[in-house]
Amino acid sequence: MRHRNSGTIRYETVLFCLVVSVILAACGAVHHEIKLNDNYAPPAGTKIEVGTIENATGHVFDIKVDDMFREALTERLNAEDLLLVGTEGRKLVISSKIVEYEKGDAFKRWLLPGWGATVLSVQSDIIDGDRLVGAVEARRTVSAGGGYTVGAWKTIFDSVAADIVSDLRAKIPGAPQSAGLRE
Repeated sequence: MRHRNSGTIRYETVLFCLVVSVILAACGAVHHEIKLNDNYAPPAGTKIEVGTIENATGHVFDIKVDDMFREALTERLNAEDLLLVGTEGRKLVISSKIVEYEKGDAFKRWLLPGWGATVLSVQSDIIDGDRLVGAVEARRTVSAGGGYTVGAWKTIFDSVAADIVSDLRAKIPGAPQSAGLRE
């Protein structure tokens, strides 16, 4: 009978651990925060109007990043019952600049995590009437993974919009509870 040396790590064990760690860390980085001016709190029941959205990256892409972000932000605000519909009621306007966007490549991410990353970074101003009352910054990256990250160039807009809406909802007293925001 042959006994295995307990001090030796098998190749299969190392490979398994490597695969599991890549799967668990496959998404990437998430950062978002809201900063409101001192002593400012939106009144209860405040709704949000989507203002200007600008591609401030200095690059022209094969997709309209400003339109994609406007659509994602509008859909998220509407899903969370925070979108201003009509002109009645208390409102804040959120105007955004896309300051970084990289479409990325799922095949490259699969070959080498970090290579082919999809990145979206947005800076938004929060305006009450004619005065700037705060800002929201949100950034996401998809830096590892393979086939299941195909299309990240598109879904990242919804993820960043969800982060921003989550931050806004947390600051508005009496805002409806989440209807299913992602992380």
